[in-house]
Amino acid sequence: MNILFLTDVFYPDTVGGAGRVAYNLSLELCKKGHNVYVITRNPGNKLPVSEEFNQGFNVHRFPSPHEQSLGSLISEIKNSYVAARQLIREIQFDIVCAHQCMVAVGPLFSGILNRVPLIYYFHSPWHEEFLIKIQKNSSLAGIKGKLISTVMRWLEKRVLLKADRTIVLSRYMANKLSGIHGYSKGRIVKIPGGVDLERFCLSEKSRKVAIDGFNIPMDRIVYLTVRNLVPRMGLENLVDAFNQSDFLRQKGLLLIGGKGSLEGSLKEMINSFKLEDCVRLLGYIPDDLLPGTYNAVDFFILPTEKLEGFGLVILEAMSCGTPVIGTPVGAISEVIAPFSKRLLFKGTDSTSLKDKLEEIIQGADRYSFAKPDCRRYIEDNFSWGRVADRFEELSLSLIHTESAMGC
Repeated sequence: MNILFLTDVFYPDTVGGAGRVAYNLSLELCKKGHNVYVITRNPGNKLPVSEEFNQGFNVHRFPSPHEQSLGSLISEIKNSYVAARQLIREIQFDIVCAHQCMVAVGPLFSGILNRVPLIYYFHSPWHEEFLIKIQKNSSLAGIKGKLISTVMRWLEKRVLLKADRTIVLSRYMANKLSGIHGYSKGRIVKIPGGVDLERFCLSEKSRKVAIDGFNIPMDRIVYLTVRNLVPRMGLENLVDAFNQSDFLRQKGLLLIGGKGSLEGSLKEMINSFKLEDCVRLLGYIPDDLLPGTYNAVDFFILPTEKLEGFGLVILEAMSCGTPVIGTPVGAISEVIAPFSKRLLFKGTDSTSLKDKLEEIIQGADRYSFAKPDCRRYIEDNFSWGRVADRFEELSLSLIHTESAMGC
């Protein structure tokens, strides 16, 4: 098959789960002998316009405005349309897959992709993510922000109506999709995310060797979270949990990896609460260091407050043998509970986080999860190869249906 991916974000150009899904699915489909062409934004307009990742896997980037406004939305619609038109003149596509909405609007509504089956990946409600993101942005607050979000919701629904099938990663997102857009459940296909099992693997290093690289004391239980430092991630609550507990200050250590708009306020919290000895900001952790970081800690924490559509980071940490504790938000319970319900917080507030983190240290026997068991759970249920198999099956069924209707 010749497959066209339309995606707003793409790994390694940007951070985030949706971009990783698009990248890893593309890679696996190429391994299966398909040709994948990706059209995506060019963040900062500094990357190559065209790039071949490997044989059969090509990325085409279009100029992307820096600011968020109605004008920038229109510009992206035009630029993505131009990029798609040029590619379609050269290649006859068998299937189109749109990850998110913005980059898909121009190519789909111009008519240049008519008669090509369309799969849409609904990672999260576009307008809800936008509203959460601008909570602390005064220039986009109020009527202006609401107007932009209304346009986003309208555009997303128009794209969804064109899709032959829509993929979600979780039941939570399936319910979101039906509730917000009234989308038919019969056209929703659930395909969970995956993980690179070769890269995220058990370490051959001893516990002491692993933590020595991070200057971590042996006598503490080490918690790690790696997130975009933005609202909805629950990071302030996590820091406050340590602030509330003398026990966690003495027996625990929290490592926070990532960059984002909350970095300054988190530093202020740590300093004002005098948590420097038990809470550390690691900054951005390069991808090649992530597996070693997961292996060096006792537990990974996912403290999300809102809108967690899946949580690929859960798979990464557990594939390295590190158990994950998560809040009961979005799809987190769907991924963690089948392994152990004990690893779920009762709520998202700082007290709920504090109570569970203290309980883990005090009841070490109940929370002693063998690394091979964590790894086996991921191997048995999540892999990009499994995701690609199901995507291929869905694509071929839509192509055959279209061919039969054409006859």
